[in-house]
Amino acid sequence: MKVTSIYPGTVGEIVQGKFKEKDVLISCPVNLMTKVTIFESMEIEPLQSSLKTQKFLINILKRWHFEEYIKNMNVVISSNIPRGKGFASSTADLCAAYYALLKMFNKKFNEKELIEECIKIEPTDSILFDKITVFDYKGGTYKETLGEYLKFYLLVFEGKGTVETVEFNNKKLEELRNADDLIIRVKNSLKNRDIKGIGEAALESIMRNENRLKYDILPEITRIKDETGGLGIIGAHSGNVLAIVYDDFNILNRAKKKVREIKGYKTYILETLNENEMKIGVK
Repeated sequence: MKVTSIYPGTVGEIVQGKFKEKDVLISCPVNLMTKVTIFESMEIEPLQSSLKTQKFLINILKRWHFEEYIKNMNVVISSNIPRGKGFASSTADLCAAYYALLKMFNKKFNEKELIEECIKIEPTDSILFDKITVFDYKGGTYKETLGEYLKFYLLVFEGKGTVETVEFNNKKLEELRNADDLIIRVKNSLKNRDIKGIGEAALESIMRNENRLKYDILPEITRIKDETGGLGIIGAHSGNVLAIVYDDFNILNRAKKKVREIKGYKTYILETLNENEMKIGVK
């Protein structure tokens, strides 16, 4: 039997910080996808995939008491999500693998199960939910749904350097800054479909946490935003990517044509997935 599932990544986090005494984040899926194919074979060496996905599959099969399948299980990952930059590539891989396993073994989706098994592997992005969610990405003990995913557009600046999520979160870093006000602003902005409010909250989140991860190009990206009609800046709080937020694709396209090359960064366009696109994208 052979099954395939796809799942989207994200671009950084809209907000990351302290909320109700927990480290939380909010993120939004974008049109970058990972495809995970799982199949049984006696001929191919088993589990040809990332170590994180291997461990996740083994844990799930043990949880379901299907240990006998582990030795012959093969996994192939095909993804256009950048690795180690803050695009939630690993979370996307794990979610796609989970949906593929649900198909293979005719199991029903279990949100609690998915959260627990993802958290066992590494700090986990909130794109595993079907709505915009405040999520305790380290412990999985808190989640709050804020609203539906919204469509907006991103001018992305992806750096060359990479960050390993587990290693970064195990470093002795200064604590995340309080994000109570930012989460309230995002929640209100979602109610009003106010993309500017979301973008401004995202920029403030990056600035508050520069003591943990500093972007030398942030002033330059902010200047570009101001000159091209951008509404805010989303960034990875443990990665190497910034993206200017726009609510109009034509304005974004004109901005892209004006931007000169920034050394060490590649520039391209992405867009978020709205609620319906997220449902279609998860297969």
